[in-house]
Amino acid sequence: MLGARLATAAVAIPVLLAIIFLAPPYVLSLLIFVLGGIALVEYMGMALPEKATERWLGVSAGTIVLAVFVSLAAPGPLVMAAITGVLALAIASVLFRAVDLHGGIHDVALSLLGILYVAVLAHFVWLHHLTDGPRWVAFLVANGMASDTGAYFAGRGFGRHKLLPRVSPAKTIEGAVGALVAAAAIGAAAQWVLFPAEGMPSMIVLAVVLAAVGQVGDLCESAMKRAFAAKESGWIFPGHGGVLDRIDSLLFPVAILYYYRAAL
Repeated sequence: MLGARLATAAVAIPVLLAIIFLAPPYVLSLLIFVLGGIALVEYMGMALPEKATERWLGVSAGTIVLAVFVSLAAPGPLVMAAITGVLALAIASVLFRAVDLHGGIHDVALSLLGILYVAVLAHFVWLHHLTDGPRWVAFLVANGMASDTGAYFAGRGFGRHKLLPRVSPAKTIEGAVGALVAAAAIGAAAQWVLFPAEGMPSMIVLAVVLAAVGQVGDLCESAMKRAFAAKESGWIFPGHGGVLDRIDSLLFPVAILYYYRAAL
């Protein structure tokens, strides 16, 4: 398990850094679009396993929304237009199932949750377009990786007290603390290497806050998998599971970091 995680990271990290810092911006947009499309397939497969038509419609609508989002440098009127369009299609699909309105609303609600959840990935593209955007994207990814690593080793070595056993039985309070400690270290390192103009305390606080929010996101995805009776969202990353398993601790933090930096 650990060997597979390290092997995957050894391949993925250099490629990701090259895309963030060296490739044209559209390459990151394409990467986010592809990952988002896979995440949509994973989510719809968990949420609607026996309903092929509903799965196909959910993935199709979500792909359209994601394509609109990643084509933009910043959120604007097109974002609201895309969301409105999807909601209109959702309402229409419920009306076409007049024989089973309750079931239609249930399926549409599950699909909309997945579409909006995955669409948050577009914030990576928008963050990348800000001043020093590539550095902030790299910081966020590094912070997420360090937090996951700190949680893993602290949980394995010292984990005694369960965090939320009904949602994620393996997670411990000690692991959560380990994640925050690792994030603090990344915040300090990022200030020294990437953002010398930023204050060290503010970078440490930012890193810890993002790590804490990331753990909430991780628990949210665990709750969804538990509700759908799924152990992993997918298998595309050896030792890591599916795309949803990899982005769960980054989705909420990237949105927070984008709006925080955009407001400055």
